[in-house]
Amino acid sequence: MELTMVYMRKYQVYVPRGISWLMKKQRNIILYIGTSIDGYIANDDGTLEWLESTEVEGDSGYNSLLERIDTVVMGKGTYDVIRGFDMKYPYSDYENYVFSKSVSGSDEYASFIDEDVKTFIKNIKQKPGKDIWLIGGGNLAREFFKENLIDEFQLAIAPIILGKGISLYIGDDITLKYTLTKVEKLGQLAMLHYIKK
Repeated sequence: MELTMVYMRKYQVYVPRGISWLMKKQRNIILYIGTSIDGYIANDDGTLEWLESTEVEGDSGYNSLLERIDTVVMGKGTYDVIRGFDMKYPYSDYENYVFSKSVSGSDEYASFIDEDVKTFIKNIKQKPGKDIWLIGGGNLAREFFKENLIDEFQLAIAPIILGKGISLYIGDDITLKYTLTKVEKLGQLAMLHYIKK
């Protein structure tokens, strides 16, 4: 029987050709987000006109990201902002989970989650599927930082300093190391790709 070699970290595992799909692919949590030079992801009111007005070449990897995922996760504030756009809800073809302390159950697009972030993500990553996009916002992203749950960063840095707003980072005592895998100049955006070490 012909064999296919599959690498798993430091070990080489041989499986019959054609059934390597039995070995589950790890579902990754991806934070794909735009920031200012000083680390703000939105104005205080959640608006993004500074990012939307930035000159960009292409789609900043957005369509490539959507091909990789089947699930989106976000906070209630981010969900409300997206629902407020004068357009069709853009993630209706994906599984939607919204972390909220004030709403339970589900609506036409999303299931509302009020449980420990680490436990929820551990359970969802064990289910078969594609990668998972953490859309935001800042408070939820910081909870993911604290629990070391983000496998990949895709940061689109706009050439602006805001000085105030909703920050991606805050003074938590956290040290996490990532490996830089790709740097792109897309018009006036700097696109940085990092993966967890």
